[in-house]
Amino acid sequence: MTTRHSSTTASDFAASTVPSGSRTTLVAAALAVSAAAVVSVLLWNPWPARDQLGYGEVAPVRDGMWAGIVIDAIAFGVLGIAFSLVVCAMVRSRGTAWATVGAVLTTLGGILLAMGEFGFAAISWYATDTNALSVPDGTKLLDYTVDHPDHGLVVQMAGFLLFTLGSILLLIALIRARAVPLWLPIACLVLMVAQFAPVPGRALDFVQSGLIGLLVVLAWMFHREASGR
Repeated sequence: MTTRHSSTTASDFAASTVPSGSRTTLVAAALAVSAAAVVSVLLWNPWPARDQLGYGEVAPVRDGMWAGIVIDAIAFGVLGIAFSLVVCAMVRSRGTAWATVGAVLTTLGGILLAMGEFGFAAISWYATDTNALSVPDGTKLLDYTVDHPDHGLVVQMAGFLLFTLGSILLLIALIRARAVPLWLPIACLVLMVAQFAPVPGRALDFVQSGLIGLLVVLAWMFHREASGR
């Protein structure tokens, strides 16, 4: 079975199922641009080391961190919707149930992730503004925010979890429908699992950059099939 499927290309299955037109071009562009924005911010790395969210780490990079998180939040909100639309457009027979459930989870996850990210970006920026709060007060507020995530960071965590689960279902849908060459969704799944492996330094940034970067390839494949190329 593996040998027979390995020679499959996207054009063997998807050419007659992907709708064409300016709207599909817009969706493909939205996926490509939002994915590229997420990768750019990951490589830029304008925030402190992961899980280092104390006042001393945040204050020196507060402006860049705020800008980076806002860009990332907007991009993830668009990414969740565009990724879902692309897969649902490409999967029209086998795998439709996987695509539908995955689209709901991925879209909701992207929105929640964006909300949680922006919420923390805003409160951390104000907490480290010495024109508004003294350093001890700002430290107390930021520490309280991190130590009590139920009204803030938990939204971002839930969004990441839903986005990840939804993306897995969307990738399975692509595999079942054979809508793209198998190496693409399989590579995405491998990198998605690798996100949860203990990796040193900035290695996780590069793993996630590779994962999200593959969605740019998916956007190109979708546009190519929609335009009949």
